[in-house]
Amino acid sequence: MTVRKISILLLSALYLLSFSVNALAISEEEKTFLSMYFRDEELVVLSATRSMKSIARVAENVTVVTSYDIELINAHTVADVLNTVNGVQMSLTGGPGSIANPLIQGSDLRHVAVLVDGHLINNLSDNIPGLGEMPVQNIEKIEIIKGPASSSWGSSLGGVVNIITKSGGRIDKLSGMVSASYGERNSGDFRAEAYGKKEKLGYYLYAGRLQTDGLTRGFDVSARYFYTKISYDFAGNTSMQFTLSYNKGIRGDGESSIDDYRDFDKFELLRTSLSLNTALSSEVDLSVSLRNARESNNFYENQISTGDELFNSSNTDEKSGASAKITWKHGIHSMVAGTDYDKGTWKNNTTSTGEATLRKWAIFANDTLILDKLSVTPGIRYDHSNRSGGYVSPSLGITYELLQHTLLRAYVARGFNAPSLALTSASSEYFGFKANPDLKSEKVMSYQLGAETAILKQLWFKVAAFRHDIKDVITTDSTEDPVFPYTNVNKGKQRRQGVEVEFKTVPMYNMTLSAGATYVRIKDLDADEEIKNMPSYTYDIGLQYDDKKSFRALFKGHYIYWNSTADYNAEYSSLIIDANMIKKLYQQSGTVIEAFLTAHNIFDGKQYWVDAYKNPGRWLEGGLRVKF
Repeated sequence: MTVRKISILLLSALYLLSFSVNALAISEEEKTFLSMYFRDEELVVLSATRSMKSIARVAENVTVVTSYDIELINAHTVADVLNTVNGVQMSLTGGPGSIANPLIQGSDLRHVAVLVDGHLINNLSDNIPGLGEMPVQNIEKIEIIKGPASSSWGSSLGGVVNIITKSGGRIDKLSGMVSASYGERNSGDFRAEAYGKKEKLGYYLYAGRLQTDGLTRGFDVSARYFYTKISYDFAGNTSMQFTLSYNKGIRGDGESSIDDYRDFDKFELLRTSLSLNTALSSEVDLSVSLRNARESNNFYENQISTGDELFNSSNTDEKSGASAKITWKHGIHSMVAGTDYDKGTWKNNTTSTGEATLRKWAIFANDTLILDKLSVTPGIRYDHSNRSGGYVSPSLGITYELLQHTLLRAYVARGFNAPSLALTSASSEYFGFKANPDLKSEKVMSYQLGAETAILKQLWFKVAAFRHDIKDVITTDSTEDPVFPYTNVNKGKQRRQGVEVEFKTVPMYNMTLSAGATYVRIKDLDADEEIKNMPSYTYDIGLQYDDKKSFRALFKGHYIYWNSTADYNAEYSSLIIDANMIKKLYQQSGTVIEAFLTAHNIFDGKQYWVDAYKNPGRWLEGGLRVKF
């Protein structure tokens, strides 16, 4: 009997049992136990199947970062947050607000899909998300899926970062926060938020400003942010929600007095969404959403001595889309099915075509079946675009509670990364690249095994092994055209495999110790050699103190070994450690005043992947925060 037939029989048996076995969510005992190590927001996730799910039933390797964690590390942007997550490596260029892009388990930048409330924000030209310009005050939590998540989200060969934003209050009361911080090199972060609910109307408002004269030379930043979310509850368990975010700024991208140039860019982002959520019955929920975005980024290079413009590149993304999903929960089933549609136009002044359009649609479905200690999650998605055709992404995840407080995970998935518009449709004489309209999607088969346990009572431990086999890798190739000497082709195979480990203790004398490490080996299978200039291993360590009354502190260390070749002039000999402290000064009648202080890179270490983008040295900042 073939493996396919066996799989069909097993799944058929599970469905026959579905009406006689009750679904088992996370038990109160298990929740109480896990709360010793994690906050409640970390115990359920949305991103794995696009429906709320107990973390104990998620087969993927997922990390959750909450607003509490973000406040404690005094993060300014999403890049600051992800730079502290085990298994995630950030390609940084400067201090807070500078250009920054994520890698997950050594993936390429274009392989990570970043979403805000389920809406993709990667740019159309390169399929790369910009995280240096994304503020954090309006974030409720961030869910990171490490490894392909194409059966739920489409093009996401390396992983998914889903940013879930805050909503209005649950009670009829105006609440909010005002804060200001200031540090070296005129670095400042000024924020204000207000939220509440008035009868059926909920609201959340945020405005902020981030500035610095440049913690490294040539990387100054001046950015302004605004975000609002308005919700309205209708009768019959139906609600509507509108969001609007606006970011605008200018930042330096480096300079050289020897070569007499200065690089900088100006960005402006406007994103809106409208969604309707309704309960069709006690078991069936329907969600429909619309989205629209206009994002521009203009890059300039000027001569320092004269101020003359040497080069400029203007990029504009105009995007719109819609999604719908239906969730059915009955017996042992938690099923999700839906569809996505997106259209985007990219305009650029340095390409021969001037603009290009991407249209794509998808349908997806998954089911989580819970049988006592076992859960099984099959999923499938079909994506189609006018640039790269169609692709099917199946997945299968299994979790099993082997012993009390010991969980096993297994996950296998097929995924892809669609080629970007710049590669398929935009020949650039300036950069010497010829578009290749015949580019295919990069494809991956991913295998993951993991376990986590708290059997020692005082210690939670997690290990995850992964192997990602990639084919049709998009690489640069040479041509015989003197005007366009380069192009991109599907060529070769790669393998990314490795292991992640992490642990956390329960609080002892108000202190919690945590640590994590990730090792990944990236190999060119055709050449049978390791690929350089990619992160080989990272490790993190943290020591947190919380007296539950008036004082919190966190010492957080982060290290990346970039495996760079000599021509990069990289430096990564040091563990970068930040010290964060928060002291409550006043609390009365719902008003709290806190002072906070952060010493960044307290040992003045060096950790950068190329000498053009050196990390900031030791610097201090502090401020006040008023919550009401």
